[in-house]
Amino acid sequence: MAMRRKACRSPGRSSVASSTWAVRRWRTTSRFSNVSAKGMPASFSLGRRSAIFFVAACGYLLSQFYRSFLTVIADDLMRDLTMGPKEFGALGSAWFFAFSLSQFAVGMALDKYGPRRTIGGMMLFAVAGAFLFATATTHSLAVVAMALIGVGCAPILMGTLYFFAKTEAPARFAALGSVFLACGLIGGLIAATPLAILVDAVGWRSAIRIVAIVTTIVAIANFITFRDPPNEAPPAGGSLFGDILDLLRVPSFWPILVMSFAISGPVFTERSLWVGPFFGQVYGLDLIAKGNAVLALAIAMTFSAILAGPLAGKLDNTKTVVLGGNLLCGITFVLLGLWPQAPLPVALLLMVLVGLFGVTYAVLIAHGRLFMPGHVIGRGITFINFVSIGGTGMTQLGSGIAVEKMIAAGLTPTQTYANLHLAFGALLIVAALIYSLAKAKPGTKAKPDRV
Repeated sequence: MAMRRKACRSPGRSSVASSTWAVRRWRTTSRFSNVSAKGMPASFSLGRRSAIFFVAACGYLLSQFYRSFLTVIADDLMRDLTMGPKEFGALGSAWFFAFSLSQFAVGMALDKYGPRRTIGGMMLFAVAGAFLFATATTHSLAVVAMALIGVGCAPILMGTLYFFAKTEAPARFAALGSVFLACGLIGGLIAATPLAILVDAVGWRSAIRIVAIVTTIVAIANFITFRDPPNEAPPAGGSLFGDILDLLRVPSFWPILVMSFAISGPVFTERSLWVGPFFGQVYGLDLIAKGNAVLALAIAMTFSAILAGPLAGKLDNTKTVVLGGNLLCGITFVLLGLWPQAPLPVALLLMVLVGLFGVTYAVLIAHGRLFMPGHVIGRGITFINFVSIGGTGMTQLGSGIAVEKMIAAGLTPTQTYANLHLAFGALLIVAALIYSLAKAKPGTKAKPDRV
């Protein structure tokens, strides 16, 4: 550690030292992951690993449900809690901000205590938040409830990716992470037409109470089933945040962080908040029809997650998949904005393409993971997730403010959502162009990829 820091301070050698450090750490991490994958403890049998995958996927399914369900009950919430678009956007962003701010605690807990206690324990916040949301009578109380749910959902994806990173070879990490992400996105499917049907039958409060009961069961199942992988001791002289600072000294890590800020914001904000109001206000769809439109987007996002990881493995290039997917997603958003009165089938097709191109987040995590030493994986991947979820929360909050201002200025719903989609597209395209400067792997030359 001392030698590395001394080398980084030498004039004219900082970039060389950073690259050397990255290559050395990548090789160390790769060796550790391969050994872990082949020489797991006896308790990590195939049956145990399958059970862990299943209960974790159930937890992540609920996480995706909670970040997605608001758009289906938007009209009910605005009526019962006396909200406008600005307050509605703040309601959605509360989940993401709480989720994002929890990532630092999640990363430290994963590295110190492992995923079993971190996931099982923190999910109890989601249980409390869900029951509170079902009884909320004011906007402020609903915001607190969504924040609690965000805290409770914060460790599920990162804890599971931490488990994969410790027990699987890097070559399998992207594919396995994408399959897990796709399983979780089933929660987005449930938070579409099935939720609309349930709400139509029992009301939105009873529907959320049912989900809260399921969340309780899944939290207990995660605590009982999960097992902690072996920890890698940090090098002598290291500190809790020192290794994150070392990551930030790698120049190619910064474009990855920029992409992580934008990668989920437009797609998940559209999915969570605006796809229902867009098709309801612009095209006049009713509750069930809006649910079907949300379902179509959710299915496309699920397929995106399923395909992205294996494609990255086949190409042996995580960067190309992330870059290409987000450029195409951004261009599709721009088309939605430039054709604000497209026929309904065309608008639905473009929305499906947004989802099909827009879920490459697990592959981006795999790209960033290549630059992380084994002992800092928990903090490293949660730091990327902090930036990503924080960006999504800002996108949700900003979109709510923007929509309310456009409506107050007298813009029609058609004009309002056209401007919103243009902004989403611009954000993705700019971030993707910056991301193109990242290295595909440690030790390779940083240059824009051809897509």
